[in-house]
Amino acid sequence: MALHKFLIEHAIWPAMEKRKGNKIREIQRALEKSQYEDVAALQREGLTELLLHCKAHVPAYESVLPDEDTIRQDPYAALRCVQPLAKRTFQTEAEAHLADNVPQSARIANCTGGSTGEPVRFFMTRAQVESYEAARWRGLGWYGITQGSRSVMLWGSPIELSQQAQLKNRIKESLLKNRQILSAYHLSEQELAKQVTFLNRYKPEYLYGYASILTAFAQMMERRGLSLKITLKAVVSTSETLEPWQEQLLGRVFRCPVANEYGARDAGILAYRCPEGCMHITAENCVIEVLSPKTHEPLEKGESGVLAVTDLHNFVQPRLRYLLGDVAGISGEACRCGRTLPLLTHVEGREDDLLLGHDGVLVHGNIIGQLLRPVPGVGAFQFRQKSQHEARLLLVRQTPDAVIDEASILVQLKKVLPDTVVAIEYVDEIAPTASGKLRYAIRECPLPDGRKTS
Repeated sequence: MALHKFLIEHAIWPAMEKRKGNKIREIQRALEKSQYEDVAALQREGLTELLLHCKAHVPAYESVLPDEDTIRQDPYAALRCVQPLAKRTFQTEAEAHLADNVPQSARIANCTGGSTGEPVRFFMTRAQVESYEAARWRGLGWYGITQGSRSVMLWGSPIELSQQAQLKNRIKESLLKNRQILSAYHLSEQELAKQVTFLNRYKPEYLYGYASILTAFAQMMERRGLSLKITLKAVVSTSETLEPWQEQLLGRVFRCPVANEYGARDAGILAYRCPEGCMHITAENCVIEVLSPKTHEPLEKGESGVLAVTDLHNFVQPRLRYLLGDVAGISGEACRCGRTLPLLTHVEGREDDLLLGHDGVLVHGNIIGQLLRPVPGVGAFQFRQKSQHEARLLLVRQTPDAVIDEASILVQLKKVLPDTVVAIEYVDEIAPTASGKLRYAIRECPLPDGRKTS
């Protein structure tokens, strides 16, 4: 074991646990045990405790939840008495969601990255943070990654990078976390050889970053015929939907397993992909429901819908049935790895990635990527649907003189969105969201009532 890794795991972490009461590794050990046990019973117990707390101490839920006996008898039925909570609703009613028995000194202020254009401000507790981190380390542990494992983070948020650029944070990242950050805003064909050389010299055990940034880096390496001379334990994709073609590319270029981390800053680590290829829900920490985009009624296993998340460790500002805006499903199958954690199907993207097709049928925005990725000359794209009948397709040419077959693109789009008139616009770049994420399809209009689903 390298000296730096040894010191982090056998000196720095034990010191944090002793001096600050850090419980991440203690919780992680419990999660590593529970993943092979009756996790459903643990989840039920956690949900019961949370609902009783909300009934007694959270104004937003005092009159909504049933009595104590009813909650204990069936906490899942009691949870369904609560209307799903949209982010905008929470923002206007945030004060009512604060628990009256959690002191202000225990509140940790946080904010989402604003990938939807509306940053959500909320409070957490230390216990929440530790439960999130423990879930992350359990998932990383499936690939042989530990707290001292050296890593390189490919990151894209200008806010986070400006913070990380400060000397104090650089020292913290390097010395305490054994991690270096490679700015996504400095990725270029011109600098690629230097960056690959840096990775070969630094010898990280794994790479961690947005799916789009890891993909762009891998594409540049493949075009230039470059490869790493080191063996990675994994490439870990986070914060964005990882499409199958991206997973194949990352595995091919980096010659290692591709892990997928699904979570949100305001909900924690919700699922992690195991080496067998299944997305395991962190059921000890949360309840995930799949709801109809129209009615918000629960859907059957295997069906895709909007996700509603209840964080079982959020006792400071509980958000029951919180709508993240993501679209996915829950599988009824079991994984070959033997873990008893329920399985999340492929996360298809955000709820506003759902486009309006003919007669109001919903068409997922990933079809745009399937149609445009093979088109010669297209360097980047973004489809923005203003209404069922009007949309803009923003295109970036791969090279300044690239000729793009617009007619062919419009014919293909007409097949999937026959009622939508698409105007093509050429731009120099596709701007990321405030948190540095890239969106390929965005619906800018509300979903009408009475629409059909497909």
